[in-house]
Amino acid sequence: MFKTIILLIFIGLLYVLLKQDRKSVKYAFLIYFSLLSIVFLSGLHHIISTYQLYDHPAVGGFEKLFSYVNLFRYLYLIPLFILIAYKLITFTLKSFNSLRAKIAMSLLWIVVLLGAMYVSSFLFILLFYGFAP
Repeated sequence: MFKTIILLIFIGLLYVLLKQDRKSVKYAFLIYFSLLSIVFLSGLHHIISTYQLYDHPAVGGFEKLFSYVNLFRYLYLIPLFILIAYKLITFTLKSFNSLRAKIAMSLLWIVVLLGAMYVSSFLFILLFYGFAP
């Protein structure tokens, strides 16, 4: 239930981020992340119930779960950070007048986003895989 709530909050925040974009872009991202969430949660439930990870874990269950979560980490984070980078760079290009300021702020945003992607990668694994062995 906690994982479902986290993904619903994520989709809600994504909607707020895309609120002022064109309808085609907004709906494409929302449909992508909604379908991705449905597939991810159903596969997660299937792996957990098949390998009985909460009761008496079967051999290979945690490895299967980690590889599954690891795959979906990339499917979530790469498109999300491309979208955020696009939004931040277009905001920067509209906000500043000088070319140096535009380049400096764009580079700063890219560095900050790479750091945020590194941290969010660990958070994704922690939230959906946990402290399993």
